[in-house]
Amino acid sequence: MSVSIEEALAQLDPKLRKRLGSGVGVNYEYQPTPSFGLNRALGGGLPYGRQVLIWGSKSSAKSSMCLQMIALAQAEGKLCAWIDSEMSYSEDWARTLGVDPEKLIYSQARTISDMVDVGVGLMNAGVDLIVVDSITSMLPAIYFEKDTDEMKALENTKQIGAESRDFSNAWKMLNYANNKVKPTLLVLISQSRNNINAMYTSQQPSGGQATKFYSSCIVKLFSSESDNQAIKGKIKVGDKLIEEKIGRTIKWELQFSKTSPGFQSGEYDFYFRGDDIGLDTIGDLVTTAELNGIVERTGAWYILPDGTKVQGKEAFVNRVREDLDLQESIKAKLNG
Repeated sequence: MSVSIEEALAQLDPKLRKRLGSGVGVNYEYQPTPSFGLNRALGGGLPYGRQVLIWGSKSSAKSSMCLQMIALAQAEGKLCAWIDSEMSYSEDWARTLGVDPEKLIYSQARTISDMVDVGVGLMNAGVDLIVVDSITSMLPAIYFEKDTDEMKALENTKQIGAESRDFSNAWKMLNYANNKVKPTLLVLISQSRNNINAMYTSQQPSGGQATKFYSSCIVKLFSSESDNQAIKGKIKVGDKLIEEKIGRTIKWELQFSKTSPGFQSGEYDFYFRGDDIGLDTIGDLVTTAELNGIVERTGAWYILPDGTKVQGKEAFVNRVREDLDLQESIKAKLNG
């Protein structure tokens, strides 16, 4: 004979009963990224209260995408932190991407141990969003003499699996600390590394299997370094306009997700020079809307809601960029 949930809970010790309940109301808040296409694949954005891994090739704007995400979070009143183990943070670049550095907590934790101490402390202090840039640069405990911060000689640091073990323990501790005070979004940035097998060589993130296991979402970013793949535009130099490389096309792949359907992919343009620095949110909005049948197109012509036609995607993107009402209309249909 089965019992009801109320009857089962009533039989438990009162102290234990306080820690239990039904599965109703277990929901997650999502932090939108700057990419509408990625947000749609993620079901709204990256989930608070979870660990997320963003990895990929160099020059794929992983850090910049996260900085733009922090700018969006700050606009919503969220408190954010940046752990700069690569020592690559730039206040000017962060400002360019919309971040308010005065309201950003900054740390230069460069070891796995220091990162855990800082991360747990920030979670206990109620920080909403923490970005670690990057876990690839962090040193494990094996690099230091016992109970000191004095580094060993290089030949004494070659212990197999030391880094993966430290990261495994780190994620367990951070996972335990999360959601105690409030749900914190922990974003880990990782460079790609070669995984050499007997038959082939593949790319994978740093940190071992535990890094992927504890990550609720895994997003891979990739950008080609080929000159042919670069986005080029006119840059004013003195009284002349010179064609220069101003951006790259970034391909994204949602490799795994516990909070949305995984195995989705897309791309967006990222500009590091020119008038519109950062991820081209309007171009990405148009591409995503077109893929979902929200934007009407006939051949090379895009049709506006009033029946007006605009020739070419670039012209249509510029029209959407200038027409705020049209922007909001497309966003509403995309989010609806």
